[in-house]
Amino acid sequence: MSEKKFKKEQEEELKSKNPRAREKAVDELALAQKSDSVEALIQVLEKDKEASVRRRAALALGRIGCEEAVEALCNAMNSDLDEETRRNAAISLGKFADSRAILPLFDFYTMPRKKSFFDNIDRARVNLVLMEFT
Repeated sequence: MSEKKFKKEQEEELKSKNPRAREKAVDELALAQKSDSVEALIQVLEKDKEASVRRRAALALGRIGCEEAVEALCNAMNSDLDEETRRNAAISLGKFADSRAILPLFDFYTMPRKKSFFDNIDRARVNLVLMEFT
């Protein structure tokens, strides 16, 4: 499949009414790591009504690593209604070595632990990003 066709298909899926289809499209764009998909992922991060899709978009933008995403990640980190989306945005922002991510990541890291597998994974991810600042 050509890159153009792949991108067009994923962007169509980002408009799907099915949140699982939108999640899958975000994941596929993240894996492809193409900087030309950053604008579409920023739109998802800023406007998608499903937190699970926004969470993935925040991580996808960090994986792609395009400076164009920094402001959108900062906005999501500070104002998204979903705690996990805010954390994922901070993790991605931290990958850009943006100092605005330090305090929210440190706050999460010092919160009381939850007894869940995912809390441990989140703490490990946050720890890795914080270690890069030292």
